[in-house]
Amino acid sequence: MSQEARDARLGLTGLTGVEREARIRLLTERVEREAAAARAALQAKRTDRGAAAAASAPAHITAEGADVDV
Repeated sequence: MSQEARDARLGLTGLTGVEREARIRLLTERVEREAAAARAALQAKRTDRGAAAAASAPAHITAEGADVDV
């Protein structure tokens, strides 16, 4: 993809240097927020899955998978 096509796709064409920097900063912040939200959702999903597995495990097996004397 050419630089011109990339700029057009990101809405950077026709902007002054200051406007371009501001637009790039906004786009970067947006991507960082979306990435943080995706990481949090993935972590929550992993936590939920771990809790569900622990809840369905037999009582004599701990979350680490080791037998416990009963």
